[in-house]
Amino acid sequence: MATEWAVTTPAGEVRLSDLTLDVLIQLEEQTGVEWWSIAAHPFRKAIIAQSVYLACCEHIECEPKKLVLRDLVEIFVQVEDDLPTMFEGGIPKLVGESETTG
Repeated sequence: MATEWAVTTPAGEVRLSDLTLDVLIQLEEQTGVEWWSIAAHPFRKAIIAQSVYLACCEHIECEPKKLVLRDLVEIFVQVEDDLPTMFEGGIPKLVGESETTG
């Protein structure tokens, strides 16, 4: 299964893939880095890490904490993507869902 980046905020986890395009545009403007590079390497630079963290806190509507360098390894985590892997007739199936009969 593929993985993607998520950010652990004081109120919970936010996947970068859940951020809106408007937020990604703001991140590009703030950091001078293209959205796909931010999504692939969200803590490559300190300005990117801080901007992404603040955007995720805003997304989940929580108060951000002040970050220190050692926080980065706990805040930026790789998680399994949540895209469907099984389909029946072009429709995603839940894992463990029984076959249809008829």
